[in-house]
Amino acid sequence: MTGPIRGFVTFVGLAALACALTACDGSVGGNPAPAGPAASASSSAPTSQSDTPLAGMSSCKTLDQALTGQGFPPSTPSIADPEHACDTQKEGFGVFSLGLQDGEAYDTSIANPAKASAGSVRARRAILEREPTQQTGVCAVSIEVKPESRATIAVSSSRGTTDEACTKARTLASAVELLLPKNT
Repeated sequence: MTGPIRGFVTFVGLAALACALTACDGSVGGNPAPAGPAASASSSAPTSQSDTPLAGMSSCKTLDQALTGQGFPPSTPSIADPEHACDTQKEGFGVFSLGLQDGEAYDTSIANPAKASAGSVRARRAILEREPTQQTGVCAVSIEVKPESRATIAVSSSRGTTDEACTKARTLASAVELLLPKNT
């Protein structure tokens, strides 16, 4: 490559890397706000298979398996993060989502810390966040998968309250937890 082309390629690569390492919270199509220092990506990327416990897992297959027998249609990749998350929707129940992310701790990127609480799903540490999008009827549970990985379940209840969405999110999180790699 010649000098100007190599410089341009390097610039584009660094710009893409900077974008990938910047964490933002906010509504799609809205005005994103920085998620804060705790939500920024870790300085060391996963380097081995043991650092990427979710490698090879499919968010869609895992979500579908966790919802087996409940009448949900097959899940599809999420518009917001098609590489890591999937959604399914059932009339009268709402939208159920699952995101599987290596390199992201379960307790980072909390959009609404005032409405978050620490707890557990079975033996794993977890964070339950009520109304992470600041909308009634939405609840999310983020489950720890060691090392520094997470499974995030979100429920947006079509006609229910936030409490009902959180009950559904906890139930789904319990089913998803059984399908995750064991924390060792």
